[in-house]
Amino acid sequence: MLITIGAIFLLSMVILTTNRGLITTNSTMIDNRYGILATSLATSIIEKATGKAFDHNTDTTAVNSLTVLTNINVIGLETGENRNYPDSFNDFDDYNCFRTNPKLDTLTFEGTDRKIIFNTYCRVDYVALTNPNNVSTQRTWHKRMMVKVVSPGMVDTIRMSTIYSYWYFR
Repeated sequence: MLITIGAIFLLSMVILTTNRGLITTNSTMIDNRYGILATSLATSIIEKATGKAFDHNTDTTAVNSLTVLTNINVIGLETGENRNYPDSFNDFDDYNCFRTNPKLDTLTFEGTDRKIIFNTYCRVDYVALTNPNNVSTQRTWHKRMMVKVVSPGMVDTIRMSTIYSYWYFR
């Protein structure tokens, strides 16, 4: 009788440990899925932005003076561009203060379907070549974009950045 009770106890412990492992694995898999999707969103925004001109004034012509570049105080959208339509952006700094909240997929978790909702935030600043981690108070040949992606279902915030430089070859 005592051996049977001991065996049932051991079996119960094995079942509880296995269930705990499965729940932890499922939670980790969902966190990883959110992280991969958020990283893909941030990368997509960065790739679209770096495919544009460096500055509104370098869209159609080359410049060789910093004073021709967009003033620090007005980095962002120009006339005719719409924040709701990023396809209307023609240069890198149009993504300054750009925000989206795409609903990408339906995720089944604990028997319910939930929409995966992400919020993305972009910021574009001039930075100096010697210290790209700090915002420059003057126009430079280098701009940094920082993209932040958050979601209510994510444990961590995804932050990515890139430096985009203007090169003029004579």
